[in-house]
Amino acid sequence: MNSSHTRSFRDIGSVEFVPSKRARRLNITIRHNHSIRVAVPRGVSVRTAYKFVDDHLDWVQKALRRVRQVEKSQQPRFDNFFQTQNHRLILQIHDKPHFSYHISNDIIMVYYPETINIEDDDVQKVILKAVIETFRIEAKQYLPNRVALLADRFGFRFDRVFIKNLKSRWGSCSVKNNINLNLQLMRFDDGVIDYIILHELLHTRIKNHSREFWTALEKICPDFRDTRRVLKSAKPFIF
Repeated sequence: MNSSHTRSFRDIGSVEFVPSKRARRLNITIRHNHSIRVAVPRGVSVRTAYKFVDDHLDWVQKALRRVRQVEKSQQPRFDNFFQTQNHRLILQIHDKPHFSYHISNDIIMVYYPETINIEDDDVQKVILKAVIETFRIEAKQYLPNRVALLADRFGFRFDRVFIKNLKSRWGSCSVKNNINLNLQLMRFDDGVIDYIILHELLHTRIKNHSREFWTALEKICPDFRDTRRVLKSAKPFIF
């Protein structure tokens, strides 16, 4: 197999097949975003790779269920004590059969039917949707200005800042020096946010994670190791 490609399989959807010089055998990986990747060693035919997936469909399905179960266990459970940086969550029963929410200057108001408990998954999903939207609002107000300030302070040059709801990372820097930041950074304090911004700004100069990169990062962010430990114990909310 000479190039990467995807193929759809029953019950599991699209699978990406990627030629690999390092792989010694066919290997299936389930990623955070539920995408499925198969590393294909040199000399293995496309037909053999397809049959390998067909023979392991049950395993892939079980692995996908495990990933979803882990994600669900890591999802937050919201109540009236939850706050973002600038907004407070208020849960309000109403006599209508549907859910709704409204975000004002400092309040996230979520309405839910009186027949449903706030611990119900349907209520929690609506709350999460409202919270993610609030993070988006706060991120657009704060993150681009913070990137510009830190870039100016440390002498970095970048192109544009994009705010996204990323599923598996907190930030990235493109080859064109665009800075991509996860809107869920608004869950953290300023020190954690600054670390991610400085990390991505440094990638405008050093496009890898070499020893040179980490040495340079320590000079502008001396406590980065402690901050990395904080982030390793956290995952983006999956919506």
